[in-house]
Amino acid sequence: MIDAIPHWDYPLQAISVRKNADNRLLKADRRLWMDLLTIATDASTGFAVAILLFYPSAPIWVIALGAAAGMLPDPLQFVHSLYKREPLVTLQRFHVWIHTKRKLNWQIGIVSQAAFAALVAATALVAKQ
Repeated sequence: MIDAIPHWDYPLQAISVRKNADNRLLKADRRLWMDLLTIATDASTGFAVAILLFYPSAPIWVIALGAAAGMLPDPLQFVHSLYKREPLVTLQRFHVWIHTKRKLNWQIGIVSQAAFAALVAATALVAKQ
């Protein structure tokens, strides 16, 4: 649901999640490894921030499960590009429908994402008390 808020999606060089993407022919080259490093850094940062915000209010495994569930639609887009079958087709259709159609440039996108993250962090910290 957070994808409905206008934001900036960082560009990937080798992996594509566009409408007609077909990632079955990916080559293990520098571009793919850079994409994987970018994605891993993004996911690790998300997990770390979630744990910092919500631990010890909840067990780490619950926090990690919630963070993973929140991130799951994005890797499922990649899986859909490999296997265009149900339930992935329906999930992708929903993801495209819920995703904002407004594209922000990287400066505004990063600022809006940081502001949203700060709002969530402040709300979490207030709720902890």
